[in-house]
Amino acid sequence: MNTNLPPILDFGSTSNPNKGTLFDTRDGQSYPVVKIGNQIWLAENFRYLPSIKDKGDLYEEFWTPNGYLEKGYGRFYDWNTANNIAPDGWRLPSSEDFKELRDFVKEDNNLARDNDSKVGSCLKSIDGWYKPTHEIEPNNDKYGFNAKSTGFYNVYNTTFNNSPNTFFLSST
Repeated sequence: MNTNLPPILDFGSTSNPNKGTLFDTRDGQSYPVVKIGNQIWLAENFRYLPSIKDKGDLYEEFWTPNGYLEKGYGRFYDWNTANNIAPDGWRLPSSEDFKELRDFVKEDNNLARDNDSKVGSCLKSIDGWYKPTHEIEPNNDKYGFNAKSTGFYNVYNTTFNNSPNTFFLSST
């Protein structure tokens, strides 16, 4: 497989003009993508596996807990690897990218400035989240962003915490 080809982004295969597919030519993986406002986001966690020979300056650490790939959770990457692993033309989102996403969702749903929990409900996958009894807003995944409750990898004690949360790395 030629790994020098650019990734392929296709929005013509679905009936929804805001949903498409990214085909990563490096390893043949495809990922759903969604257009939210003026941004295009992966709608599934990245699962690219760099080769061991690539470790070093660009790629340092990546982990895959048992069953995570099968559930669509992808891989966990350290910050340096996450900043260097995206296919050509893609990158790890910055804090500004996340703010733009949040602001678009708030404006599109007429949400108050301080109502970030409702923003989260619009981006969370419908299934797979712990539902506390006091939760008022159900997850509706309005945009197809499909954020899943993946927990996190604790680099200090090298364990996976399967908490009812998800965390996103930012390039900034």
